[in-house]
Order: sequence, then C-alpha cells, then structure tokens
Amino acid sequence: MTHEEERYTFSSLMTLLISSETKLKELYETVTEATGDTKLKSILSEFGKNGSKRLEMMQKARRESVVEMMLQPITGLKLAELGSKIQGAIEDTSVSELQKLIILEDTVSELYARASPGTMQISADTGQLLMVLSRESMERKHELERYVGPS
Repeated sequence: MTHEEERYTFSSLMTLLISSETKLKELYETVTEATGDTKLKSILSEFGKNGSKRLEMMQKARRESVVEMMLQPITGLKLAELGSKIQGAIEDTSVSELQKLIILEDTVSELYARASPGTMQISADTGQLLMVLSRESMERKHELERYVGPS
C-alpha cells in the first residue's frame, strides 16, 4: 500500500495516535527509572506524568467525537512512515535512551501535526488538541536536547 492510499477512519486514526503516545509514555517511565541525574529524572518523570494526561485527552476526544462522519475516510496523511520511524527508534540500540526520546518527540510532533488537519473536518476540538500536543512535543524535545551533546 502506498502512502497515498492510506485510509483511516477517525477512530482508527485516534487509535494509531494513542498507541504512539502510549509507547512514548512507556519509554519515559523506563528512562526515568534508569537515569541518575536528579534534574533530568525530575523532567522525565514530569513528561511521563504529562503523557498520562495526553493519553486521557486523546481517549476522551475519541469517545466524544462519535459522529455520523466517523466512517468517512481520512486520506493523504502519510502516517505509515512515521509509525515505522517510531517503532524503529524504540528498537534502535545504537542511540541512548535519551536520544530515543528526542527522536520520538520529534516524530510524534510531526504525527500530530499531520493528523490534525484530517481530523478538523470531523472534530474541530480534536484537530486543535492534536496541534497543541504537536507543539508540546516540540517543546519537550527542545528541553531534552539540553541534556545531550551536539549531534
């Protein structure tokens, strides 16, 4: 299936986004436990807790956006490549866990930014939520970059 042929219903799209956010939250929890830097541990812990809130907001948006157009296909998002990038980053053993989080925040931000316009026609609130989460992920990425050296 080519990226142009990707078709999502609102529900399947939200399931994909929730799955990505869940993976990110789980990695935050793992890295928080493993880090010895007190300040970084605090930031990672806060981002992990925030991940739970983000998940709740997306799950609520999915539940509350039960509309007639739910089965209307959403196309042109090209999300498969980002889904693969998320899984690849999680499995990559050549980078540190902190670098994985930076890659994931960047990828999740792009995922939400791409998905937002497609959801706007079905649920403006969900589209706005995804844009907020996209910006938040970029802010989190920049915060984490302070703890790694130049690439």
